[in-house]
Amino acid sequence: MLLNISGLTIDFDTRYPEYVRERCSGYVVGDGAVDLRLRATEEDIVKANRDNVGVMEAELYAMTIPLSEELPLRGRLMTHGVAISCDGKGFVFTAESGVGKSTHAFLWQKYLGEERVRVINGDKPILWFKGEEVMACGTPWSGKEHLDENTSVPLKGICLLRRLREGERPMIWRATKEEAFDFLMHQIYIPKNAMGKIKTMQMLDILYDRVPIYHLATDMSREGVMTSSTELLKQH
Repeated sequence: MLLNISGLTIDFDTRYPEYVRERCSGYVVGDGAVDLRLRATEEDIVKANRDNVGVMEAELYAMTIPLSEELPLRGRLMTHGVAISCDGKGFVFTAESGVGKSTHAFLWQKYLGEERVRVINGDKPILWFKGEEVMACGTPWSGKEHLDENTSVPLKGICLLRRLREGERPMIWRATKEEAFDFLMHQIYIPKNAMGKIKTMQMLDILYDRVPIYHLATDMSREGVMTSSTELLKQH
């Protein structure tokens, strides 16, 4: 089955084509030159099914493993985060699971308006280093809510989220390069192959130079959204 993801035409050899066609309907293409041919291994499917999501969903998510191995060789990185578009500009919120990435994105929609804010991907957006720009791209691997769009927008900021500590109010500040690298190394798939690792590190270096990266301490309040959105949107 051919899927177009982040500008790549990928031939996925799937055991459950009807399920993949339904879940990836926005990405299915009928023809075109194939950039990659991939198949998830049985071992990867078993790992992806550790939460008993079912073998069909497990295979779909297991596809991200061989894909993520190949992406850095083609100028792309698979991330763990939530990507949104606001007024045509892309922003990624990333954090450990359970911190509130999706909640913060939904609060942007609530307080800034759904006509301005769209969720591009709710779990595994791809960063595409396209010429002089970094693009945030939707993928069909979009978390429990299945919120994604097959589109790409210029990435204008990344927020490294953490919860507020006692006595704190929402705040945002620029991350140093060392802080950004340390955080993102846990939120970006690092390939096993040597060249993929080299390319990943090179792209992280470019990412920091081209895209502002912030720490964001926030909660589920309007003040938290105003703190992040005011800083991020004023840069552009």
